[in-house]
Amino acid sequence: MAWTTVKDWSNGVVVDDADLDTYISGNTQYLYDVRYGAGHRNVLVNPQMEVWQAGTSLAITSSATPQYLADQWCHRRNGATGATVSRQTSTATGQLYGLRVQRDSGNSNTTAIETMQPLETVESIKLAGQTCQLKLNLKAGANFSATSSLVTVKVTYGTGTDQAAPASGWTGTTDALSTTQAITTTATDYTFDSISIPTSATQVQVYVSFTPVGTASTNDWVEIAGAQLTAGKMAAWERLPYAMQLERCQRFYCQWGPYGTSTQFALTVAGGTTIAYCNIPLPVEMRIVPTVTFSANNDFKLYNINTATISASPLGVKNLVAITATVASGLTTGTSYYLNNDQDTTNAAIYVNARL
Repeated sequence: MAWTTVKDWSNGVVVDDADLDTYISGNTQYLYDVRYGAGHRNVLVNPQMEVWQAGTSLAITSSATPQYLADQWCHRRNGATGATVSRQTSTATGQLYGLRVQRDSGNSNTTAIETMQPLETVESIKLAGQTCQLKLNLKAGANFSATSSLVTVKVTYGTGTDQAAPASGWTGTTDALSTTQAITTTATDYTFDSISIPTSATQVQVYVSFTPVGTASTNDWVEIAGAQLTAGKMAAWERLPYAMQLERCQRFYCQWGPYGTSTQFALTVAGGTTIAYCNIPLPVEMRIVPTVTFSANNDFKLYNINTATISASPLGVKNLVAITATVASGLTTGTSYYLNNDQDTTNAAIYVNARL
């Protein structure tokens, strides 16, 4: 907590437990956090919504499987459409971006719109047996329709290993925190304390949702600009360098393209007149051996050669992607050719995924 009011101490006054916590203990910790730094305690990835490798806007489908946009944050509207996730310039102090979850204007479906971050086991286990704190910076749109401007906030744990969201399908699912919070049109920090995670917990998820009512106007949304989950209390917001957060995100996902202009992806070597190969190093070692997909496997070319059809070959490693490019003819064995996006500069992209 921050010391927000001046305390006048009278001569001989007795300092009780509440005074110690409110005016001395909490503020001493606050000063240490601000002066010396709090260290790396936030287990959430991309907590200030800085990294958006997959794009800046997403229409939520009706699938029961959540969709990712801002790195490591996923969303769903189970059985309903009419909602959009987007990156916005944040009005919160110290924040560049906010993650906006919006019911589309004119949509009258009242299915809840959910946002969540499931943590992998290696991070979740740090919270096992701890009393935790969750901090969220939330803001409501001018036409936020949820009853009493309430959002639902949960911290859920399970006893499985690296299971995917939603946590409702996890082994041994239990809510360590399940509450509602009224929010306003001003970006505000909200703190949730005394979240007990048992020693048996092996996976944790943070969850924010809202249930709209009526028909949406133009600003029926919630914006999340910060999220922090720590073992014990933490007065300050932890702010890691952007480069460090990007590396943490790329352990789960990375993407090349679309670039919108002619771009070379990699240098290949022909293994015959119709086939060429390349290994593309990944920025960081990924969580697991990733899956590799493409915007379309014929969105690419080999330099000075006709359209290349590409595919990914599993290597069984976490730090390389193997690409095979096939053309009709014209390659010279042992010669190098650039793999580029000239067949479709607007859409050509390679997606590497090791998310939960």
